[in-house]
Amino acid sequence: MHTKKAVLLAVLLVSILPAGAWEKSVNTGKPGPHLKIRPQALSFQMSWNGAVNSGRANMIFGRPDKRYPNYLICQMYGASGGVAKTFYPYKYDFTSFLSKKDYTPRLFLGNERDNKESKVTTNKYGGKFSSKEVTTVHKKPGSPKTKLSAFKHSGSTIYDLMSSVLYIRSLPLKTGDETVMVMHPFASPYLARVKVLGREVHNGRNCIKLDLQLQKISSTTGKLMAYKKMKKATMWISDDKERLPIEFRIDAFIGHVRATLDGRKFL
Repeated sequence: MHTKKAVLLAVLLVSILPAGAWEKSVNTGKPGPHLKIRPQALSFQMSWNGAVNSGRANMIFGRPDKRYPNYLICQMYGASGGVAKTFYPYKYDFTSFLSKKDYTPRLFLGNERDNKESKVTTNKYGGKFSSKEVTTVHKKPGSPKTKLSAFKHSGSTIYDLMSSVLYIRSLPLKTGDETVMVMHPFASPYLARVKVLGREVHNGRNCIKLDLQLQKISSTTGKLMAYKKMKKATMWISDDKERLPIEFRIDAFIGHVRATLDGRKFL
């Protein structure tokens, strides 16, 4: 079948799926053989529409904290910079509390701020899922806006941002493999399709190349909807026992965003 026709057919099939039919395509289960990760901090150089110095991003896996001995604590934080900060000033701090046994999420705390508003997100995972998002508009007086939701999905694990990265890297990741998973990283649920495109040398390292597609799951109808803020995403992870994120490329609503690993240290 011609490639363009095949893509068109796939889009049409997705668009006519009845509410909830997507659940049958979810194929996540137990983590694969590459789950465990050594406590470490990664730093990334951000670029935006070709502007190299557009911010920093940091990922921490296994942040030491004696107060929470039963959790693997992961963190992602950063901010826009340079030209990108002029057009889109943004900073964030996300913290995930994951089960030490299988790295599935238990609690997600998110703080985001741009030039218009601030958002604080609290997601609780496990037997029952609940989400609370509090938005404060900087220039408007009055009480913050609170959004409460309780997404129901019992067929598989619901992943947050960091646990999804750890789960994907744990799998065998043979060329052509496709993982379909349910994510609830912030205040809305998504269906993620991650496909292994192959292996190649990228940024001087042997890497596994992954394609990521996201669709929103309607909280009212359960149907899949287009996610307009992200058109396409590609991720490279190292093809070794560490399986570290090496680079992310995202075609987003604000333009082309790239994050490239340029620093690492063990904790």
